[in-house]
Amino acid sequence: MVRVKQRTTIPGDPVVWGTDLPGVRLLVIGNGSYETYNLPTAGTVTIGRSESADVRLDDLQASRSHARLTIGETLFVEDLGSINGTRVRDRPIARGERVAVQSGETIAIGSSVLIVHVRSKRPAERPLTDVPTYTEANLTGALGGADPMKEIYAVAEKAAAGTINILILGETGVGKEVMAKTIHRMSPRRSGPSICLNCAALSETLLESELFGYEKGAFTGATNSKLGLLEAAEGGTLFLDEVGEMPLSTQVKLLRVIETREVTRLGSVRPRRVDVRFIAATNRDLEAEVERNAFRRDLYFRLNGVSIRIPPLRERRAEIRPLAETFLRDICQELGRPVPPLSPEVQQALLTREWPGNIRELKNAIERAVLLCTAPSIGIEHLPQERKAAMYPVVPELPTMRSGRADNGLAPAPSPESAPSSNGGDERQRILDALAACAGNQSRAAKRLGMPRRTFVAKLDRYQIPRPNKG
Repeated sequence: MVRVKQRTTIPGDPVVWGTDLPGVRLLVIGNGSYETYNLPTAGTVTIGRSESADVRLDDLQASRSHARLTIGETLFVEDLGSINGTRVRDRPIARGERVAVQSGETIAIGSSVLIVHVRSKRPAERPLTDVPTYTEANLTGALGGADPMKEIYAVAEKAAAGTINILILGETGVGKEVMAKTIHRMSPRRSGPSICLNCAALSETLLESELFGYEKGAFTGATNSKLGLLEAAEGGTLFLDEVGEMPLSTQVKLLRVIETREVTRLGSVRPRRVDVRFIAATNRDLEAEVERNAFRRDLYFRLNGVSIRIPPLRERRAEIRPLAETFLRDICQELGRPVPPLSPEVQQALLTREWPGNIRELKNAIERAVLLCTAPSIGIEHLPQERKAAMYPVVPELPTMRSGRADNGLAPAPSPESAPSSNGGDERQRILDALAACAGNQSRAAKRLGMPRRTFVAKLDRYQIPRPNKG
């Protein structure tokens, strides 16, 4: 699938240069956070606190322009005159000194640790998907009748057979692009191109030039004509990711293309016929966007021929372990390592996590664990900190009951008849987990759950959860 090759940063996602190329993978571990970067196969990469750095460190001990990686047959790191220095193999390097770094070695910058790994080349036959073959295995019912994705893939398979436009809904990281690729491969257009455009990654002007193309001289700098993605997808599928971010002016022009099946390049007066199937995806509530006039109603109906909602990973817990094991095998294969087993504690931790970043977050967590693990098996210490908190939640004790009243003056616990429903019980546990992860800080816990603080406090009272900072 063709991507718009633009360096973009999405919360919870790595920075990507290019598309699924072999090269160097860089893991950056900061204060309670980590990011994975796919680096180019050759060239230089700057590291520092500056916004213009290729690898930006959120570390006050790092200089704005701290170090440089030079990538080739050998990987070198060079200190650019930083204030606090750069260390390799626990040895400080001099300013301007180029030190070779081997796969698996660490670079210390301030309070951050960078680990480099050289990725082996992928087998040519392996499909380039964000989620490997396990997701496609759902089509044959690999998980049995309890798998919530079976029905979704059944709908996708039926929709793929026609030409109707498809709208894929779901949170960030649930696998919307993987679903779009799967639909294309199941469709009669499988031999045609499959092109992806992230509508949130480009400015309005650049988005239109990428979609529609332009003629020579259409604007300053247009020295040659350019084929737009709508024409490039002729006979295939155009996947519009994050379509809810598309500007209204572009929506109008896209609607015209869908209705007339004609596209006019910028600077041209001659329309060209196009035969394209549209698949769109968004994590927004498009119906709500339509109601507040942020998205055109007529375009919504054109794109929403069939809607497919992919549930978040927390509603598909039976998939967590198989997905984790698939990622584990694939990552170890890339690194040329034996596959370490997941300890029982890790398996339990993965199941208790809410996974706000969904499948993408799970893959990042497994990749991090593989890179950090030097033991025979992956242990709880190799998971990101929030997974540890989920594994060992600190659950506040409810007050002891005495004569129908709590010993701290709170009202008695609700009777079974008035106890919260099972959904309420799940919510109560999520609140307890958030408090545990935030050391009892109510404001941070509310933010973690995406909940206004006033609502969070009201739920503490509703579920009889003591408030250590009340008052």
